[in-house]
Amino acid sequence: MNTPDHAASQGVDHDAGQSDASASDNRGKPYSKLTRYGLTETVSDQFARITTGDPELVPGRVVRVDGISTSVHASTRDFRAVSTLARFVQPGEFDSDNEPEIEPAQPTVGDWVLVRPGQDNEPDTIELVLPRTALLVRRRVMRGKEQGDEQLLAANVTTVFVVQSATHFNASRLEREIALVWGSGSVPVVVLSKIDLLEGAEHAKMAALAEVTRLAESAAPGVEVFAVSGITGEGTDLLRRFTATGKTVVLIGASGVGKSTLVNQLMGEEVMDTGETREADDRGRHTTNTRQLLSLPGGGVLIDSPGIRTIGLTAGSEEAIAKTFSEIEEYLGKCRFRNCAHAGEPGCAITEAIAEGRLLRSRLDSYRRLLRELQFEQTKHVAGAKTDHQIMMRIIAKSGRQKNRLDRQPESD
Repeated sequence: MNTPDHAASQGVDHDAGQSDASASDNRGKPYSKLTRYGLTETVSDQFARITTGDPELVPGRVVRVDGISTSVHASTRDFRAVSTLARFVQPGEFDSDNEPEIEPAQPTVGDWVLVRPGQDNEPDTIELVLPRTALLVRRRVMRGKEQGDEQLLAANVTTVFVVQSATHFNASRLEREIALVWGSGSVPVVVLSKIDLLEGAEHAKMAALAEVTRLAESAAPGVEVFAVSGITGEGTDLLRRFTATGKTVVLIGASGVGKSTLVNQLMGEEVMDTGETREADDRGRHTTNTRQLLSLPGGGVLIDSPGIRTIGLTAGSEEAIAKTFSEIEEYLGKCRFRNCAHAGEPGCAITEAIAEGRLLRSRLDSYRRLLRELQFEQTKHVAGAKTDHQIMMRIIAKSGRQKNRLDRQPESD
């Protein structure tokens, strides 16, 4: 594995820190430590303006959140700070005498923050959170319930590695994951893990890998797809261009897809516990229990996250869905009738594309399903909307069961 050694990584951090010497903390020292955690010139400039007006504030980045306790790697030392009074920095706030608006903030891993050290046994406090360039957030679907709350996964992320096991690929889940990432403002990259567990002779493994790669590319059009092994390191060197200095990568995926093993491979050492593979299904056991930010040897940073059981999209994700299903969006507005429901009407461009093999019926079904969920999210507080949605879901579920029952019936002679 071509992993830079520790001495080389220190050289990268040192050089990056020297080049950013103009960005200094309130004690006049370069932000060399924060360079290791993804500091960019834009962020350092914001820190400089703020600390000039309030020298007691210490810049840093959130690396872990445990309940009300937030771990921050700062420019001078590390903090375990509380964030109950944190607020977002408003644009131009420190360039004018205007009274800033108070917008409460809930810091998450990856946030750039300013900490006010506690005095006389008072706790350290996160006071300000810089505006986010990206925010990965999902709607948690509570078991047995129609709705759940929103969960912040990571902030200021450049690239999201969407990890799926090559031995247990799930196209529907991947579509949701890609839409989630596009909606965050980050760029998705599909990582097919555990290729070392593909069974059969070498030619059979190659054929299986080619097929799962084809399926991934179909479920994520326009998104780069990489096949890797966290155990052997095969394919992982190709991922390092996403982890250069100043870049932040987060890994998402279901439990047991090999995220922790991949983290260890990218780090060049074992920093994450990994679970043994179950013989029954070749799936790893859940190991990561919280999101945390790690400094990579190559200069970038990586956020590992616990396995995500369900992927619920938040309201306002229409553009993300359109980008995820870009091949379907191309046909919208090309039907004979403007109010075409794409359900077999004459002159329907989408129906014709499916019949001619230019579109997949499964992709259209997924596209409609995600749009229905968003529609419900936007109208769930409107009287009667929840009941209407429940009725629609029961009809769809019943139709699906009937179709499956018919498919299982043996053909008569």
